[in-house]
Amino acid sequence: MATSNIQLTATAGPLDGLRMLLGALEAASTHFMIVDVSAPTWRIVYVNRAICERYGYAAAELLGRSPEILVCLEQSAQALARAADAVRRGTPVAIELRARHKDQTTFWVGITMTPIESDQAGGRLYLFLAADITARLAQEKRQRELQEQLVREMNERERMANELRLAQKLESVGRLASGIAHEINTPIQYVADSVVFLRSAIADLDVLRTEYRQQLRRLTDGQPLQTTLPALHAMEGKLELEFLQAEIPKAFDRTVEGIERVATIVRAMKEFAHPGGAQQNYADLNHALQTTLTVAGNEYRYHAQVETQFGALPLVNCNIGELNQVFLNLIVNSAHAVVAAGKDATQGRITIVTAAADDEVTVSIGDNGCGIAPDDLDKIFDPFFTTKPVGQGSGQGLAVSRSIVADKHAGRISVRSVLNEGTNFTVHLPIKGVT
Repeated sequence: MATSNIQLTATAGPLDGLRMLLGALEAASTHFMIVDVSAPTWRIVYVNRAICERYGYAAAELLGRSPEILVCLEQSAQALARAADAVRRGTPVAIELRARHKDQTTFWVGITMTPIESDQAGGRLYLFLAADITARLAQEKRQRELQEQLVREMNERERMANELRLAQKLESVGRLASGIAHEINTPIQYVADSVVFLRSAIADLDVLRTEYRQQLRRLTDGQPLQTTLPALHAMEGKLELEFLQAEIPKAFDRTVEGIERVATIVRAMKEFAHPGGAQQNYADLNHALQTTLTVAGNEYRYHAQVETQFGALPLVNCNIGELNQVFLNLIVNSAHAVVAAGKDATQGRITIVTAAADDEVTVSIGDNGCGIAPDDLDKIFDPFFTTKPVGQGSGQGLAVSRSIVADKHAGRISVRSVLNEGTNFTVHLPIKGVT
């Protein structure tokens, strides 16, 4: 059996430097091993005490043996293939593999293999530096598990937030449904009335046209004009021709106006309800506010006058569908606050002001309603917190609004309120959106 040149030199003479080196290797906690890789079957030519203690072998049991005795082959095939490839090329390599004790229990080690000078017999030698990495891998596994758990929790939180936003939007749609029906029913009703009038007018004009034809035939048969004109005048008076001539154009105008009103409501509802996806695009906030006011008209029309002061705004990078939801929540809350203050449409005021400054735009929605108690100001954005009577609000609106503005658009919502005087919410949004 071949032995290493280190061992031979260590026993051949009193070379203090070499003894110190060997002493250091023996005392080290790092696993040192020198392997002869010149033959197809590699042979261990040196092991330090740390390896012997960790694996449970005496040095004599390892010297001259293949290093595979220390490896769990079935779990380390890929690492061993990398090691063999590096040896063929004569290059260093770092691998991790499953090691095996003498009692066949296993653990993980990290090994750095570095080529060193050949021994006196011409063998090719590699220095193996190894360390037990079982604890490190276990820690990494725990960290991965914690990260995966965190990702799952974040995904669950996002799912719940999406469900909350959807539930709140469905609540808003349900609340608006009757109002939208009323908004559409009114113009449809006077469209219908105008159409009924026009149908009646056309029938009357048809009767008059028949009378004109009959009188025209009498004239062609030789009857004098004096005998036909009284009959025509009588028919015109009976059918109220002058009234028809004045009212028919008005009926057409009312019909066109009603149809346009319905088209405006439907278009606004479509813009308001359009999901728009998760992607942000540049949008006109003033137009979005006007659309929301159209959709929510029935919520405030009988309770407050709306005053708008729309400033010149740049297009804002945002999800306009989500911001429509925010604007609706704030407008409806203002209307409810005015009602709670006991004011009617002649006294209640909702003011909407937009402005741009530096790199952000602001949308302020205020009212002269009942205001918010100081003790409640810190809680109004909490999910399910509401000061409204049971059945009149789920307490999700402001929580969802803040989530949309802060989490989705990197903005913020500020609030000022004086009890029994009114409240003002201001939405601050970066023009360039989330960066």
